[in-house]
Amino acid sequence: MEYSHGLEELLRTWNLRIRDSAHDVEAIRRRFYRSKGEAAVGALKKNGFAAYYAPTVAEAAAQVLSLVPPGASVGVGDSHSVYALDLDEALAAKGCRVIPGRGVLTGTGYDLRPQGHYLAPTRDLAREILAAYLTADVFLLGANAITMEGELVNVDGAGSRVVGGIFGPDRIIVVAGANKLVPDERAARERIAFIAAPMNNLKYDRACACVCTGVCRGCRDPERICNVTTILHKRPMRSDYHVVIVGEDLGF
Repeated sequence: MEYSHGLEELLRTWNLRIRDSAHDVEAIRRRFYRSKGEAAVGALKKNGFAAYYAPTVAEAAAQVLSLVPPGASVGVGDSHSVYALDLDEALAAKGCRVIPGRGVLTGTGYDLRPQGHYLAPTRDLAREILAAYLTADVFLLGANAITMEGELVNVDGAGSRVVGGIFGPDRIIVVAGANKLVPDERAARERIAFIAAPMNNLKYDRACACVCTGVCRGCRDPERICNVTTILHKRPMRSDYHVVIVGEDLGF
């Protein structure tokens, strides 16, 4: 294409580079996550939850630690959002006893000896660990999705990850990155089916349909991880429930 002499001269003297039009994407993402996160915090509070926005993982870790009393027993649902906070040393320094979700088995589960779990020396001890996990002073878990209406949505295979987030522990703390925020319950279910479930199946090296085809087809795989759905529309009655939204991408 031929340009006029004036335009040719202008383009030559401007000496434009493609990257000159770029903005600070990370700064925009931080502002975006803050705006969404703070709005979600407001919705969660309206639904009775104690809620906080933490711009960084470090600030989220400090917030969570401030909610854990010294010497507390701490149940931990399998959550990479929680793992990202790297709380082990800080909790140990507070004299806390941690009960990881991968060590929590029913008697039936213990007999099946599932791969990837920490097995107690005896079946009875495994059941004692489960009881302690479900009645811990503090329970930490993540969320597959949090709606902008202030609802918490989780899907689990056995239920062990989510059960402590409903009833039993004295205090429950949910940690979720801003990447988990969605408009409503329908979007939460879509996020879980399209993102969270396939990524968790990859974590466990399970070739379910959502991994193989990229779309959830409601598989009948005996090892499927989408068997139990919990939706907390409001804070459960008489519970001490806290939600920390983090302004970073965490977990699946």
